[in-house]
Amino acid sequence: MSVKALLVVIVLGMIAVPGSGRAEKVKTNQATKLYSHAGEQAPVLLKVQSGKTMTVLAKDGRWIKVRVSGRTGWVPRSKVDLPEGDDEVARNTRRRPFVDGRSTRRGFGGTGGPDDRVGADAVGEGADPKDADDRTANNDKDDPDVKVGVKIGVGKAGKPDKIAVKVGKKPAKGGDEEVVSVDDDDDTAPEGAQGGDGGGGDVESAPPARPMAHVAKATRVYAKPDKESDEAFTADPKVALFVGKTKGDWTKVSTDDGDAGYVLSSKLELDDTGGGGDRVRMIDARGRLGITLVKQSLSTPGGMLVVPDNYAASSSSLTIALGGSALYPYKERYWVGGELGYDYDKAVPGINYMNSTTSFSYHVLNLRAVGGYDLQTANGMTVYARIGLHYDSFQVSDVADFTKNTAKLPSQIIAAPLLGGGLGIARLTPKLALLATLDFMPAGSVSQTKNLEDGTGPGAKGFFLGGRLTYHWKPKMDLQFTYDLSYESISFSGMPPATSMRGHTGTGVSSGSDFNNAVSGGISYTF
Repeated sequence: MSVKALLVVIVLGMIAVPGSGRAEKVKTNQATKLYSHAGEQAPVLLKVQSGKTMTVLAKDGRWIKVRVSGRTGWVPRSKVDLPEGDDEVARNTRRRPFVDGRSTRRGFGGTGGPDDRVGADAVGEGADPKDADDRTANNDKDDPDVKVGVKIGVGKAGKPDKIAVKVGKKPAKGGDEEVVSVDDDDDTAPEGAQGGDGGGGDVESAPPARPMAHVAKATRVYAKPDKESDEAFTADPKVALFVGKTKGDWTKVSTDDGDAGYVLSSKLELDDTGGGGDRVRMIDARGRLGITLVKQSLSTPGGMLVVPDNYAASSSSLTIALGGSALYPYKERYWVGGELGYDYDKAVPGINYMNSTTSFSYHVLNLRAVGGYDLQTANGMTVYARIGLHYDSFQVSDVADFTKNTAKLPSQIIAAPLLGGGLGIARLTPKLALLATLDFMPAGSVSQTKNLEDGTGPGAKGFFLGGRLTYHWKPKMDLQFTYDLSYESISFSGMPPATSMRGHTGTGVSSGSDFNNAVSGGISYTF
């Protein structure tokens, strides 16, 4: 039988063998390091304390591949307590066969090779693997230049999870090299890590902290992102989950003991205490109560220093703010989503003029599309770009009744596009998050109550500055405190129409502004 045919039979036979229902667990008998590849020269993923439970994924000579604390890597076999009957420790020697044409001498003294390094006895399981993803199992006696390596990792429920097959033929000088390979899909090594024996020193790569989450109640975790797949384990509300990559509505999670699988993202409650960006979707609805100081001013060259020509009128108002947002992770660093916000202000008491108080209400609606770039810092800093629409409506009560609307204030509507950005810090402290935003209104349309216009050809520009401090109160509920400042400049291209009863006495074109300060606080609920 040819080497390739034998290889196929071996691999298919291994796949056909039914596995056990639960992966093997072991505990460390002393403090050890988790390496990205087999070999002490490989980068260190993390340090593992004595007595830590780990899930065994594969065994290779004196090395064991395990999953622990949400990481997958290799530990020396001698550092763990193996089940009874499986405590053989492979020799830490590189054993290679001595064949015709190869010297049997070693060392500086040129003495003969030892008896245990001659012939077939030199080929054993104790070969120290050079690389976890490229190791040789046996050498074919008929063709010593052909090397065949097979590695199978056991996944959840004992099923073969990963297969790596390499067939290499050492060519003669000037010859061609034959390589047949099926690469392992292991993501053990962190991005940029290089393992193997040629590392040039014991390099410890400090892994970034990983986001953590919990479930509100006992929740099934599946082997694949599909409810029809096998159950990997049941997540307990008291057990912390390491958050991994997302696939559609599913998020990959793992436990400190090495259990791993997929759970619906909507079942997770982010802890916001890890490092790096949180890579699960974020959907929330919020409501706040507050106070807004509404200030309106108008300037007319050549006019009187009183209403309606040159004046500034203001009033405090009670504010109800409602909103919601949805952000979804895209690729490794990006977020995409949108947000909607609506604020309602009711004047208390209103604008006082000529011993009369004019009441008003103020409506503000903002709709935005949001894109974010995760800087992947320890505090979860993310920059945002925002584009959307702004609409605000200043409505005067009894606007046409001049016995109540003594200042003859017009109702006014402004609609405009918005361009802006923001900076978010998800973990300012373990309990606090911060978001600062700035939006510009490059140009907008203005409409005023008919026959109470301040001029013709109106237009508007402005900017909006916001700050939001979030306190993580409960798993799904946050307390939010906000400050919003808005400034809108209104200009006119011509004098008021002849039908306007506004009563301007000035000889120039009017211009005005709306300047509002709002402070509010409330609750946000995360879905």
